[in-house]
Amino acid sequence: IHWPMAVEPGKGALNPVDDNKVPILDTESPSPLETWAAMEKLVKSGKCRNIGLSNFNISQIEEVLKNAEIKPACLQVESHPLFPNLDLLEFCKKNDMSFVAYSPLGAPGRWWRKEEELSLLDDEDVLRIAQKHGFSPGQVLVRYQVDKGNAVIPKSSSESRMKENFSVFGFSLDSSDMDCLNELYKKAGPNGYRIYLCSEFKHSPYYPFASEV
Repeated sequence: IHWPMAVEPGKGALNPVDDNKVPILDTESPSPLETWAAMEKLVKSGKCRNIGLSNFNISQIEEVLKNAEIKPACLQVESHPLFPNLDLLEFCKKNDMSFVAYSPLGAPGRWWRKEEELSLLDDEDVLRIAQKHGFSPGQVLVRYQVDKGNAVIPKSSSESRMKENFSVFGFSLDSSDMDCLNELYKKAGPNGYRIYLCSEFKHSPYYPFASEV
């Protein structure tokens, strides 16, 4: 399940909005628990092997775990040194769920990035670690997730960058590198910052980041 909330289908857009640019929610959509039960049927019928969640908070995942016959195999969420999502990472470890990190580079090409926001690819500590190992800053950020034991899914439209993102197994980060990157979020504030807050969906009862807006 990509998001716990759903938008109105049949409006001619992936994320339809009203005249005030507010997303139009699907008020008749099944709850996440009903959706999960339907996905469990796909596993039972042999149509898929594993099912998982994305962008759910801990209480929402706990609700799924409490009611599920088949527990989620993984949780896909935003994670990078400026927003490591450590509480969710520990929760996944305790519940034997794979932690899948999206936007590990901090989405440097996002169109809504403000000029004053930090860029991980230009961060002096990331650059220093990259120079130390002879790899690019992007490879350091991907390797950071690998060395934490996470699955990682960097996104790129460039073939050369895709190949670079795969070429991270010729080195590993040492404890001083990891300690440095683990503390990097403090540069952005006490809790770092979430890039994909998606606050335009905060009027949904299933919006997962209500405590942050």
